[in-house]
Amino acid sequence: MNIPVQISGKEDVTRPDPPGFPDRAEMELLLRVGLFSPEDDISLRKVWRILKGQTDDYLDIILGMVAAHPALVAALAELCGEESASRSWDGAAAARDCFRQWLFETCFFPHEPPWLKQLYLEQSPPDSSVQSSPTLLPGFRHAIALTYPLVATARPFLAANGRDPQDIERMLHALLKAILLQVALLSKLYVKEGLW
Repeated sequence: MNIPVQISGKEDVTRPDPPGFPDRAEMELLLRVGLFSPEDDISLRKVWRILKGQTDDYLDIILGMVAAHPALVAALAELCGEESASRSWDGAAAARDCFRQWLFETCFFPHEPPWLKQLYLEQSPPDSSVQSSPTLLPGFRHAIALTYPLVATARPFLAANGRDPQDIERMLHALLKAILLQVALLSKLYVKEGLW
């Protein structure tokens, strides 16, 4: 499915789906199975409104966890265009921009994040019918394992200013669903054809 994509919150463009990206029927099934609702879309926009001015603080917590795992440092530095994955990944400008863009796209395009479509394009050579192995992706086990920390570390930011506990839970559940959907879509780049 082709959807208008808002890039960096400024302009709308239409991008075709990359080769191998799940079609409309597959996406709708994933959304139903994941219990994704229109209320989740609303909650995700609230998440962005709360976190957009705090992405550096949120990222600092995430980077503290990432720094403890050299494999994650190398993979995420490469994904965000850092020049040397061997040095400490301390949240340089490229990493912060990458994280901020990921969070924005997660909150505004939870069903088909543009960053994930870009990865599909990079992993699918146009003249090849053979699925290429992901070279710019972190180990899949890391993508799964990071799901919970990404959500749990958002809680203090969402809970600030005495927000309603039920509203906080709705936002956290929506964020978890969006990240799990991304992991499910990402998994297609890791598994053999026909097993997804």
